[in-house]
Amino acid sequence: MRGKRMTIFLGDADLWRGRPLYLVLLERLRAAGCAGATVTRGIAGFGAHSHVKTATLEALSADLPVVLTVIDTAERVDRALAEITPMLAGGLVAVDDTEIAFYSAAFRGGVPDVPVASVMTPSPEAIAPDTPIADALERMLRREYTALPVVDAGGRLIGVLDESTLLDKGLADISLSQGKVVGAELVREVLDRVRGGGARAADAMTPAATTAPTARLGDAAHRMHAEAGKRLFVVDPDGRLVGVLSRLDVLASVAAAKPRAAAAARELPQEHTRVAEIMDRNVPTVTGETPLPDVLERLVAARRVVVIDGDAPRRPVGIITDTDLLARVDPEERPGFLTVLRSRWNEDARRRLQRARGRRAADIMTAPVVTIADTATVMDALVLTVTRHVKRLPVVDAGGRLVGLVARPALLRASLA
Repeated sequence: MRGKRMTIFLGDADLWRGRPLYLVLLERLRAAGCAGATVTRGIAGFGAHSHVKTATLEALSADLPVVLTVIDTAERVDRALAEITPMLAGGLVAVDDTEIAFYSAAFRGGVPDVPVASVMTPSPEAIAPDTPIADALERMLRREYTALPVVDAGGRLIGVLDESTLLDKGLADISLSQGKVVGAELVREVLDRVRGGGARAADAMTPAATTAPTARLGDAAHRMHAEAGKRLFVVDPDGRLVGVLSRLDVLASVAAAKPRAAAAARELPQEHTRVAEIMDRNVPTVTGETPLPDVLERLVAARRVVVIDGDAPRRPVGIITDTDLLARVDPEERPGFLTVLRSRWNEDARRRLQRARGRRAADIMTAPVVTIADTATVMDALVLTVTRHVKRLPVVDAGGRLVGLVARPALLRASLA
């Protein structure tokens, strides 16, 4: 992994508002979310003024040289450099490219013990409270966001607009995943209908769950799990929005630290907990021959079903989500299916469903399906869901039979044990 190393040379006697400058810089770097910084006091040296400074018995009170070293991503080092340079009355700052061969923090439970700022996505896109919901929804569909933070004129977070709230309140007829496949014409119809309502972000926003950039990642993950949330918005002490931390960010940070986790297998829940212990055994299923209208009924309740073979072994052969269904039915049938998925049956929807007679689950399923063994560790499942970009994994036994389903919320819960 490529990064940057910043080396700051200063004196032991250098002060910032009455405090040792190196300590103030260390605190600033920690607050900025840097992965780490080290201060080293030298025994001798000279700088710009060519005065030799030593730690001999004859000069115990000398202004000894101090070196502060930071290694992090290029973006974070550049940001820290811009903040630190104005604080220096003298000294030297050197920045060079470096190759980071390995980095892993200590663990608290199963989550790396790092600040939220080191994992969050900084400077997230936000909207104002008077933004029309149609404009916000259009932006969410275009950028593939499931939520947008709402901020005031000073950048302070005042709420969040998310797709689930819009759908529940009937202010939107389409989700992000559905919007990607139903076609531009149907999306325009939905946006025009929302725009006609005249609602603004302030009319539908809900309170936003927040954390601080200096909070420990494990503490933030515990809160995310306790509140069954997908994300936490990161705000500074003045309430200004500075980042967003998603559930996937937390899981990815654990997955990225797998080498460290393997070395501490006796300590970490991901390495001694098996998937069978945390999986959901109640899995909605259909066979490849299940008629499409029947598949739709299952999707209304579950949003995804596992397709199994028609024989006794119950081996998973595919998976179907509402997005799969909408993407693979005829475009003229999509409005009816979309109406039913929002649990609003009407005659037009019924007529469109009649056209799907003869279509089967096998015609629209995604295959092959990514599965995991019930004897696999939670860490194995966690890495698989992050690297393969899947939210749920069907779980199979030694004979390949479907025995459960494991999802990201369960993986997060297991990582916090």
